[in-house]
Amino acid sequence: MMMQMDEVQAHLDALVEALDGHDAGAIIAATEALATAVILFRGAKVPPGREEHARMLIDKVLRKLESAAIRVNILRDWTRQRIDNGHALRGTRSQGIALSY
Repeated sequence: MMMQMDEVQAHLDALVEALDGHDAGAIIAATEALATAVILFRGAKVPPGREEHARMLIDKVLRKLESAAIRVNILRDWTRQRIDNGHALRGTRSQGIALSY
């Protein structure tokens, strides 16, 4: 279980780095790798006597997930602003396409 948790943490770090770098290809690759790591983690068992350590690791991962989610929301907002600014420069109206995930 601990090895799978380390994998999740490593892939989360890679995702945050890709988001910070605005690298679409790296974001896609990191997201796919993270999804695989989470699937493997879900099937893992906590060793007896390691429950508290597992909870601490899970809390750490949840904070990293929140950090990644914040970055995604910021990038979504920036993209929406760019689209709206492009329409304003052309004098056209936005089609109201929602940028969501």
